[in-house]
Amino acid sequence: MKITLTCNTGLGTGGQGVCLANAAVGLSKLADLTVYCSGVEKPQTHFPVNPLGYSRWSKRLLATPVLRRRHDLAVLLSDLRFDHQVSKQLQSQPCDLIMGVAGQTNLSFKTAKAKGAKTWLYCLNNYLPFMQQQIQQEMKSLNDPTVATMNPMMLHRFSGECQQADLIVVLSEVAKQSFVKAGFASEKVAVLTPFVDTNRFRPIPKTDSVFRVLYVGTIEPRKGITYLVDAFLKANIPESELLIVGGTSTRALRIFMEKTLNKHSQIKQEFWDFSSADPTEIFGKSSVLVLPSVEDGFGLVALEAMACGLPVIVTSQCGAADVVDNGVNGFVVPPRDSQTMADKLVYLAENTAKCLEMGKSARNVAEAQTQARYQDNLSKIFKHQGLLN
Repeated sequence: MKITLTCNTGLGTGGQGVCLANAAVGLSKLADLTVYCSGVEKPQTHFPVNPLGYSRWSKRLLATPVLRRRHDLAVLLSDLRFDHQVSKQLQSQPCDLIMGVAGQTNLSFKTAKAKGAKTWLYCLNNYLPFMQQQIQQEMKSLNDPTVATMNPMMLHRFSGECQQADLIVVLSEVAKQSFVKAGFASEKVAVLTPFVDTNRFRPIPKTDSVFRVLYVGTIEPRKGITYLVDAFLKANIPESELLIVGGTSTRALRIFMEKTLNKHSQIKQEFWDFSSADPTEIFGKSSVLVLPSVEDGFGLVALEAMACGLPVIVTSQCGAADVVDNGVNGFVVPPRDSQTMADKLVYLAENTAKCLEMGKSARNVAEAQTQARYQDNLSKIFKHQGLLN
């Protein structure tokens, strides 16, 4: 069987790229796999990887001062180019199954289906219209009309992909339920939980007494950073620090971060490239990771933090809630509820032994999310779809 996996990102780069790499390794063990991704460098793999470059129009738009705030248009142009390139390749390549990331594969699906191939939509977020609703709600609270959102054409393309898809593959039960609530049949949506490298992400002894709250990720509207800052200030924990690792995606959030950092010395911002840096340097000096997302298909950083022995606080609209046993290895809180988030921070700060115990439980859960378990789940999906005996 010939399988094509497509994603408009670099293999192993960022959360999306890591999920792509997970899928690539799993699929390559079941069939003859070819991967199409963005970029120009070919990673060393035992299966063919074809980087298709970048969209020069997208780059030009982002480099133009008047237009650079149209991030939605830049993403759309990039995805359209990528989809066109993959479709062109598929016209001359054999393909029995294509698994393509949502928003990036509408034309490729049409080409593959014309050749008789099965089509699997790989959705790394919740149901995209639900995601759009959450972003629009944040637009109002941030009072920023330039906030990053999804272009209407992207949503239209996504609708077409869903109609063409024989199966929709998501990262969490949380994400699956967002599709089911939108009217999709439960059997059309399969959950494939990501795994984490527990050798690279591992616990190390914390060397100071600061109760350090950690956030890792792009500071974008759907990630809920404003609620975390509010929760941290409400908690008012002695000898504490909020460490935010990542850059901002919008003007309003950049201004918010500048004002926050200037006003509160115990809130800090750092920038790390975890593709090359040792992640334990950040996770190892932290007490808890908080992922306050108002929408997140999974939030792989939560599982990475758990592998490093940290309890985590995530929202009920974050897919990582699937691996959080409330009160055992972390807490699941309602989205946009900064007071509940603050209460959990205070509890962990005042109960050091319990915090450490929860961190050990978190590590155990991360160790259970192995590549072998991922492979077994993927094989079960193939069997259920009649693609494997």
